[in-house]
Amino acid sequence: MDAIELGKEKAQQLNKFIELATKCIDDNKRDDAISLLSSAISQYPAGVMTTEEIEGKVPSRSEILIKLGIIFTESGSTLDPIGVHLFEQAILYDQKCVAANYYLGKILMNNENIAEANELMERALHNSVEGDRFYGPSQKAIEEMTTMTDSKDPIFAIDYLIGQSMSHAIIDSPIGTFKKMSFDKIENKYDDNVQMFPTDATTEKLNRIREFNSNHGFEQSSFEEFLPAHLPLFEEHNQLSLMLGDGYTLIDMGAEIYDVCGLNIESQLTFTFYKLINQSTKCYSYLLLAGKSPLELKDRQLSDDDNFEYDTHIFDVYKNKIFFNSDNMIKFTLALSKDYFNDNISSDNITNQSISGIKDETFNQLLEIHDEFNIKDSRVRILIDTNKSSKI
Repeated sequence: MDAIELGKEKAQQLNKFIELATKCIDDNKRDDAISLLSSAISQYPAGVMTTEEIEGKVPSRSEILIKLGIIFTESGSTLDPIGVHLFEQAILYDQKCVAANYYLGKILMNNENIAEANELMERALHNSVEGDRFYGPSQKAIEEMTTMTDSKDPIFAIDYLIGQSMSHAIIDSPIGTFKKMSFDKIENKYDDNVQMFPTDATTEKLNRIREFNSNHGFEQSSFEEFLPAHLPLFEEHNQLSLMLGDGYTLIDMGAEIYDVCGLNIESQLTFTFYKLINQSTKCYSYLLLAGKSPLELKDRQLSDDDNFEYDTHIFDVYKNKIFFNSDNMIKFTLALSKDYFNDNISSDNITNQSISGIKDETFNQLLEIHDEFNIKDSRVRILIDTNKSSKI
């Protein structure tokens, strides 16, 4: 792995921040500790390891993220979306990080999200040795979970809570449907930005969440006031040449986007649906690029809506393991074509279909698109070609 030098001055400053933060923790000065640890994290360069971390001259960023996570969640005893996000970030930098896996597993276990909790505890146990601090507690938690059942509310709890954290939502998931304006001709925006706008139902939903937040100590204006000053947050950055390749023309699109942060969010929380024309057949095609959590949320929305002939689910939990149904993914995509574009496409219209997996670029992972979706992938790519002619 490539690494860069942090430098003596920054390394000394980082260590001083941590020293002062540790004293604040001992003195129960929570806010000061959070401020100092946040300053320490800011010293690290984004997306690359430092030689000082490798040589042990400064703590790894995972260690600092864990300290912050412990503060926010009271050592994993409370469900705090920010704390969940911090522990998940620590695991992103070091998947074998025992403490982060244990604390996040403990939080999810207490919230009855057993499938994800069990995987985290198994990882914590596997990467520790007997006698270590987390070995016994991890082993005990795994044994306890054999008698517990996943609540399925939601199935992908980690990403659900991260979405709440990044959007500063106290209740519900602040994600809603956005579409391009009808007059926006996007045929030449295959790899360009497209401005998205919320549906009326989305505006109403986000306003309800914002009103609740404002009444409970987190002041927020209405979404109608927020959006005009933050339009760039809701611009889709298309990369269809990378995600799909050539041979198609883009004609319409929609997305599920989070309030506040918009599209400035991690890839696994994105959800974008495209309507295209297959250049070789001149017929319509549909492409879905979606993370598992927003996919689960949209799946529930459509299955509960009597306007769609879709009453099943893509994901389920059996014996505390998460499974997906490929046939239901295709049925969902057909329902989505009606939801976004008011198109009536049935299985009889499908001439070709594929369900691929996407591993998005992270600290330790390059972007990878492979033929078959796996539950551990960060996103799914669903492509459907139809026999519906685009010619009027």
